[in-house]
Amino acid sequence: MQGVFMFGYNYFKYLINTILTILLLGAIISFLLYQKLINYEKEAIYEKHKDIAKFEFERNELLIKTTLNKYKDELQALNNIIKENNLLNKDLNILKSYMKLLIDSNNTVFQLRYINENADEIIRFDRDKTNKIIEIKKLQNKSHRDYFTKTKRLKEKQFFISDLDLNIEFKQIEVPYRPTIRVATPIYEKDVFKGILIINFNASTLVEKITKNEKFDVYYLDSLKNFLLHPDKNKSWSTQLKRNYKVENEIENIDELIKKPFLDKNQKYYSKKITITENSFYIILKVKEAYYKKAINKIKSDILSLFFIVALIGFPFVIIISYIQSSQTVLLDFIVNSIPHPFFIKDSKGKFIIVNDETIKFYNFKNKSQLIGANSYKIIDSSPLNCPNKDYLALKKGKLKTIEKIKKDENRNFYFEMIRVKIPYYGIFKKTYLLGIAIDITEIKELNEELNKKVEEEIGSRIKTEQILAQQSKMALMGEMIGNIAHQWRQPLSTITTASTGMQLQKEMGILQETELIKGLESINESAQYLSKTIDDFRNFFKPYKVHTNFTVEFIIDKALKLVSAQFKNKDIKIIKNIENIELNNLENEFTQVILNILNNARDQLLKQNQKEKLIIINSQIVEENAVIIIKDNGGGLDEKIMDKIFEPYFTTKEESNGTGIGLYMSKEIIEKHMNGKLFATNEKFIYNKKEYNFAVFKIQLPIKKDKNETI
Repeated sequence: MQGVFMFGYNYFKYLINTILTILLLGAIISFLLYQKLINYEKEAIYEKHKDIAKFEFERNELLIKTTLNKYKDELQALNNIIKENNLLNKDLNILKSYMKLLIDSNNTVFQLRYINENADEIIRFDRDKTNKIIEIKKLQNKSHRDYFTKTKRLKEKQFFISDLDLNIEFKQIEVPYRPTIRVATPIYEKDVFKGILIINFNASTLVEKITKNEKFDVYYLDSLKNFLLHPDKNKSWSTQLKRNYKVENEIENIDELIKKPFLDKNQKYYSKKITITENSFYIILKVKEAYYKKAINKIKSDILSLFFIVALIGFPFVIIISYIQSSQTVLLDFIVNSIPHPFFIKDSKGKFIIVNDETIKFYNFKNKSQLIGANSYKIIDSSPLNCPNKDYLALKKGKLKTIEKIKKDENRNFYFEMIRVKIPYYGIFKKTYLLGIAIDITEIKELNEELNKKVEEEIGSRIKTEQILAQQSKMALMGEMIGNIAHQWRQPLSTITTASTGMQLQKEMGILQETELIKGLESINESAQYLSKTIDDFRNFFKPYKVHTNFTVEFIIDKALKLVSAQFKNKDIKIIKNIENIELNNLENEFTQVILNILNNARDQLLKQNQKEKLIIINSQIVEENAVIIIKDNGGGLDEKIMDKIFEPYFTTKEESNGTGIGLYMSKEIIEKHMNGKLFATNEKFIYNKKEYNFAVFKIQLPIKKDKNETI
C-alpha cells in the first residue's frame, strides 16, 4: 500500500514539475520569438522607408543645385555685362549700379563684391541686419582668403562654391547665426585675369527647406564627419562653434554607414554623399522616433494578443504532454530504484541529481527529498563513497574504480567496489555529471582473504577462486555497462524532450497537425520502450545461471556491439564487420562477456593512440568444423615483451584505478575451460585505405558441434 502511495505521490510531483518546466520553456521560446518578430518589424520599417529616403536625397540635392544655379546665373549675367560694356576700364559707378541692382533684387544675398586681380576689394555692398544696402568704403585685401586664390585658378565661366558654414565678421561668428554659402567666378578680359565677382548669400531658407521633413530627422555632416546641421539645433555647427559634441556619440557606426549607405546594422539611418560645394558633405536621414515607436507599439500589441490566444488554446496540450513526460520520468525512477546497489548521479559540484532507494538506506536518510538538490559534501560526513577528491579525479580522468573499506559496526568491516563515471551531457547547456555505483563485495573480499590463507593447503580451492574472479570480472564489466547504458539513454531522452517541445512549439505557432501529434507521441513511446529494452538487455546479460543454448555468432557480435555502441560512436571508433552466420550451442552470456572484454580492451588501446583512423575489424568463418572469430584493432599492436603475460590474472597495462587485470584472464578461462575452445593473441601488419597499421589480433576458435548439454 505504501508503494502504491509513493508511486502516486511521485507521479503527481513529476506531473507538476513537468507542467512548470514546459510553461517556463514556452515562456522562454515566446520571449525569443517575440524579440525575433520585433526585430523583423524593425527591418520591415527600415526597408519600407529605403525608397522614400532615396527620393529625399534626390530632392535635397536638386534643391541645393537649383539654389546654387540661380546665383551662378546672376553672377554670369553680371560678368557678361562687364565684358560687353568694358566696365572695368570705364567709370566704376556704372558697375556699382549694376551690382546694387543685383543685391537689391535678391534679399537672400547679404554681400556682393568685385575684387581685382591684386585681391583688393574695389566694390563691396553689404546688407545689414535691418535689410538696408550699404556700400562699404573701408575695403580690404583678400589675397590670403582661399576663395580668392581658388577662384583665380578657375577658367572663364567656372564657379567656386564654398562649404556651408556660419558667416564670420571681424574674425568672429556673426550672431544671430547666419548660414552662408559663397559663390564666386573669375573675370577675364582677352584671356587676362582681371579679378573675381563673389556673392555671399544667406542659406537659412535653404537650410529650412532641406531639414524640414515629416518622416525623417535630417543631419548634414561636413567632409570630416562633423555635424553641420542637426535636428537638435544646439548640436548644429559643432566644429565652428567648438562644441565638444561628436558624431560617434550619436551614430556609433558612422564609418560603416558611409560605406554602406542603405545597410545600417541598427536599421535606423540612411546616408548619401553629396559633391556640389568645394568639399563633399554627407546627408543622413533617420526615421522619426515618434513614427517608429508607433509602428513598433502596434506590432507589440498584435504579438502579445496572438501569444495570449495561443497560450489559451495550447494549455490543454501542455497538460497532455506533461502527463506523457511525467510517466516516462516515473518509469526512469522505477528503473533506477531497481538497481540493487547504492546508485546516484551528481553534478560537477557534488549536488545530488538522481539517487535510488539503496542510497537512501546506505546513508540512513528517510527520503530522497533530503538528498536530491543538496550538496553531498555538506550533508554527508566524509566517507570513501562520498569523497570530493575521488569525485574530482573521476571527472578529470573520465572513470575511476576503487575498492573502499567501511566500518559500519564495531565487529565487521564492509568492502565496496566504487565505480565513478564521468557523463558529459550536451543539452541546452553543456554540463558534466558524475555517475556512481557502490557494489557490496564484502563477501568476495572475505573469500579472497580466506583463500589466500589456505592456498597452500587447499588445492581444490582453485575452482572457488575462478568463481570469485569471474564475479569480479562481471562486476568490472557491470561498471562498463552502467557507462554504456548512460550513453544509450542520452539519445532517447533527448528524442522525448525534442518531440514534446516540438509539438508544443508547433501548437503555439498554430501548425500542429493531428498526424504530427500522433507521430510525436509514437516517437516518445518508442523512446520509452527503447529505455526499457536497454534495462532488459542489461538484466539478461547478468543472469547468474549459465546453460548451453543455441545461438549464432552474428547474434552475439551484434548483441555485444549494441551494449557498447554509444561509447564507441562517441570516441569515433569505426567497426568493420565481415561475419559468416555460424550457429553454435554453447554458453551465450559467457561468450558475450568474452567479446565485450576484447572490445573494451581494444577501445582503451585505441584511445591511447593519436591517430585519425580508429579501427576495429571483426571477422568470422568456418575452418575445419570450428568457428573462428577474429577481432583486431589498429591500436599499435601488443608489446612483444608482455605477449606471454596478457592472459595472466591481475596483469594489466592500465593504471591501477582503470583496470583489474582479470578481463583477458577470465576470457581465456571461459573459452578454453568452459566452452572447449581456444583463445590466443598475435600481432600483424594490415593495410587499410592505402595506409599500413600495426594490429593487435585476438583469435577465438570454438567447436561447431555440441559437446555438452548441462547446467553449470
